[in-house]
Amino acid sequence: VALSRQNCGLSYPDFRPGDIARIDIHAPFDLEVPDAGTTEARRRAEREGVLPVFDFDPQPGQEVLARFRASFRAARTRFAAASVDADGRPRRPTPLEAEAIRAEFTPPAHLEAYRALARHRLEPGLEEDLVAVLGGLLRRPILADRGPWPVPGVTLLNLRTGEDHLVRGGEPLLDLDAAGRHLRESLLRVPGIDAPEVAPVAGLLEPMLLPNLTYNAGETERRREQAAANLPTLVTKIPRGKIIVRKGEEITETILARLRQIEAVSETRPQVASLAGSFLLLLLLVFFLWRYANYHQRFYTRVRELFVLLILVNLGGLVAAWAMLAVTDRFAEPAYRESFLYAIPVGASAMLVTLLANARIAMVSSVFFSVLFGMLADWDASRIVFALVSNFAAIFGITQYRQRTALIRAGAAVGAINLIAIFALDSIRGELAPAGRVGLDLLCGFGGGVLTSGLVSVFLPLLETFFHVLTDVRLLELSNLNNPLLRELALRAPGSYNHSVMVGTLAEAAAEAIRANSLFCRVAAYYHDIGKVNHPEYYIENMQDGVYRHERLSPHLSVLVIQNHVKEGIEMARGEGLPEPIIDIIPQHHGTRLIRYFYEKAKQEAKGGEEVKEENFRYPGPKPQSKEAAIFMLADSIEAAARTVEEPSPARFKVVIRKIFNDTVLDGQLDECDLTFADLNGIEQAFLKTLLSIYHHRIDYPGFDFDGSSDRAETREEVRPERAAGAGRGHGWN
Repeated sequence: VALSRQNCGLSYPDFRPGDIARIDIHAPFDLEVPDAGTTEARRRAEREGVLPVFDFDPQPGQEVLARFRASFRAARTRFAAASVDADGRPRRPTPLEAEAIRAEFTPPAHLEAYRALARHRLEPGLEEDLVAVLGGLLRRPILADRGPWPVPGVTLLNLRTGEDHLVRGGEPLLDLDAAGRHLRESLLRVPGIDAPEVAPVAGLLEPMLLPNLTYNAGETERRREQAAANLPTLVTKIPRGKIIVRKGEEITETILARLRQIEAVSETRPQVASLAGSFLLLLLLVFFLWRYANYHQRFYTRVRELFVLLILVNLGGLVAAWAMLAVTDRFAEPAYRESFLYAIPVGASAMLVTLLANARIAMVSSVFFSVLFGMLADWDASRIVFALVSNFAAIFGITQYRQRTALIRAGAAVGAINLIAIFALDSIRGELAPAGRVGLDLLCGFGGGVLTSGLVSVFLPLLETFFHVLTDVRLLELSNLNNPLLRELALRAPGSYNHSVMVGTLAEAAAEAIRANSLFCRVAAYYHDIGKVNHPEYYIENMQDGVYRHERLSPHLSVLVIQNHVKEGIEMARGEGLPEPIIDIIPQHHGTRLIRYFYEKAKQEAKGGEEVKEENFRYPGPKPQSKEAAIFMLADSIEAAARTVEEPSPARFKVVIRKIFNDTVLDGQLDECDLTFADLNGIEQAFLKTLLSIYHHRIDYPGFDFDGSSDRAETREEVRPERAAGAGRGHGWN
């Protein structure tokens, strides 16, 4: 959106390396061209200038020195004890005692080394001299082997302090061999150790020399890459007017790169601030639209992905606008380009959102679209106003869509509003002349309205399917009673069919009373009991032969039969491709209600205090999740209960309605929907009014007696189970 209508900048011929320039080409402005070759050479030099990094760990040397000091003192103690007899007279240690003294060292001292130390009686002074020699070497960096290290030096990284120490090439590193030589040279300077004793003592100390340097390849490479990265890209400055290539010269890779650089800079240079501002505004608009969609998504379930719908519809509208603008720029005469902008169907996105969501959401979406359309129209305020007016016309022109022809009427309405808006805008801008230009403006504006309805008719079915949205037109298609599912229900379960029609009448009236989706309630009612088609004889409303089949079944088995019609209904609905909102009504209108008739029967038949679990006699749910599902639950129970009312009257119907309302609320069935007490009051009044219109009294027909005593008694006997069961329906058996 922000980039599509910007100036393309300078453009040079499509040169290739080796082509000949036909004209002199100058730099149109001061230019800085990245010098990739020089930059890479400098970075390579920076990498090579980083010295190898070695980890220096002084800790092992300190530990070795401490162990040597402890060993020397232990050997001195043992030597002193072995150098006198029991009477305190001096003597030489026995071979076994000498062996024990030698073993105090790690590794054990050789015999020659022991003799050299024993000659000095392992005195503390000798200990300090040897510790000084050994410690001095252990504090120096020691390599395991010399290795092919560069001459300039290395960097030592002290693992204990984290500090670096640079060792230049003039300060050679010691390896183990060199450390051994330094050890022997140092021992020659120790007072009291003769030259023949140097080798044995060195043999004792040399195993204690440990390498404390380790080459750190990872750190070395990291420092080299960091050094290269720290070097900024080098640029070559080309002042404005300098010749890039002269006429007749060959186009080289370097020249071609500079030309492409000029093209790239010219495209972005004038619009950097504009693009940045447009992009920031776009981010803000998308953020606000996302927050708005998330807020409404919490209680708006008709569209499961509301934000995605809004983005997709608005993006589609902008793409259509962009395409028409591109065609206009390419083919239209400059004098008429402004007029053709009015032919863009800017109201299509608002009309789609109205049909797929609602008018309130569409209004917010219209503001979002109109501002973005303003970006495409070079921030022309009149275009933004026109888009906003056209969007609102589309919203109010399609408030109800229950016939396909409604789109044509809505498109004509949008076109008419466009005419008024265009005339007003042309008047404000003083562009009412020439008449031909104004006439073209008006013609394009009306055409944009008609094109709006055309685009909506094409994309609405696709979006309905993609987002699983149930529109009024789709509901009207499903309300056709010749639907195979409904015909089968009417033939195999006529009682359930008639019950469904009556529930639809009740639910539709209640939905209208609280401004819910009344058409959805009526249509969903037709399908809510389709699961009874498979075994209609087990439901009281379909009992035609007088045989009450549940009398032969246990209450637990009867409950399974009753519960199973929900599962079968869902499977049948999905098999026929019914929309998900209608399928959701099938389990939700039962919720988790108790099938009380069989529950009470099971308690009566329980033997020996056997526990009857209530949860086994409840529907599996879920509870109603919407106002429409809650209306359904109440309408279904009230329609069944109303059939059991003798001598219908407003008072009796009111008692039935309130009883079922109270039971439903106390059972927690309405906890997960957003019905209010005001809604319940409106639903109650609508139910009462509808029931009275259905079960009103009629005058007696003269000469006919419909209430013969014998017939009435017989009828009561036949319907007694039905009434009992029918009362149970009011509490969940239906």
